Amino acid sequence: IRAADIACTPGALSYLLIAKRECHWFIEPEKVPTELGAKLSDAQVHIHPYVEVTSFIENLPRTSITHVDLAGLSWSLKASFKGELRLAESLVQWVMALKTDVEVGHIRNAMAKDAVALTRMFMWLEKEVQSRPIKETEVAQKIAYFRSQQPGYQEESFPAIVGYKGNGAIVHYFAQEDTCAKISNEGMLLIDSGGQYVEGTTDITRTICLSEPTDEQKRNFTNVLKGNITLDTQLFPEGTTGMQLDTLARMHLWNDGLNYGHGTGHGVGYFLRVHEPPQGFATSAITSRGTTGFVPGLFTSNEPGFYKTDEYGIRIENLMLCVEKEENEYGKFLGHEALTLFPIETKLIDFSMLSQRELDWLNDYHHKVFEAVSSKLEGEELAWMKEKCKTV
Repeated sequence: IRAADIACTPGALSYLLIAKRECHWFIEPEKVPTELGAKLSDAQVHIHPYVEVTSFIENLPRTSITHVDLAGLSWSLKASFKGELRLAESLVQWVMALKTDVEVGHIRNAMAKDAVALTRMFMWLEKEVQSRPIKETEVAQKIAYFRSQQPGYQEESFPAIVGYKGNGAIVHYFAQEDTCAKISNEGMLLIDSGGQYVEGTTDITRTICLSEPTDEQKRNFTNVLKGNITLDTQLFPEGTTGMQLDTLARMHLWNDGLNYGHGTGHGVGYFLRVHEPPQGFATSAITSRGTTGFVPGLFTSNEPGFYKTDEYGIRIENLMLCVEKEENEYGKFLGHEALTLFPIETKLIDFSMLSQRELDWLNDYHHKVFEAVSSKLEGEELAWMKEKCKTV
């Protein structure tokens, strides 16, 4: 079910009460197409106005036993139940979280479209910034514009984060038209953005440098990249938790006495919420992101970062699919495959810090990006992508 009830999230505001032989769906009836409504009725799914959910629950028998997931239930609705409540995980959460082969195929198409849009945006930015200062808000608008030119695009998956210099060090920064910074042809720029396509949801962060970076900036960027690569390439036993894996993304920064103050990754929906439970990479031992064990089919962001207050921010984010790698006498071992398709800023890399394995990963990743996207580009766009993806 998809709707336009919530900005950036194509879900419907509704409740579903599932009984043994029937279901009750509380949603504004005019939102349900006639044909769908008839099919649901035949399947014993009864549609009620959204506002009637409270009175319906209040009239359930006091002998009723209802399983609820409190994470998605308001306090007032919880108080409406007169019968027994039992805590249970949502029946649909894992069905949503585990992406099917068909969904993964569509997500790959969405990623290629996203890469075309981002290519055109970054090309525009690199050229335009040579002649005039550009507001952060204008860049955010351009990102949405170039994505809107792609077939199947619906809307942003969240308002774009465009942080220039010190603003890039504000993790959830949102530029305002009257107060935002103006981007010139020097310094670092962090852009975190995403799109909602009918084929899937995207979320990508890239950090670029519009002038020659300092040695410090290159070292910090390279350590963030090493963390991203380590998390991307590490094999691990099935059921390993997000808290265990989160350390892999931080270890290189930790070796320099540095850290970042946010989780390393979150689950992503299929043309749904850009932040979707239960899995993720996080330091917490009590949240679902930290405690959920990984299994094949989970679709998760990989976004280590580093932020120097008032100076610059660094984040490199790809979306990854959890896949089975091998099985032996020690059990089933899993890993990840990056589905995001866009080059990483090589100007910011200190190549002396990369191992051969890490360098091979970077070149293989850029080769994959070029192979997947080049057929959709031509002329200057193709030349730009070829330069950004060249072997180093």
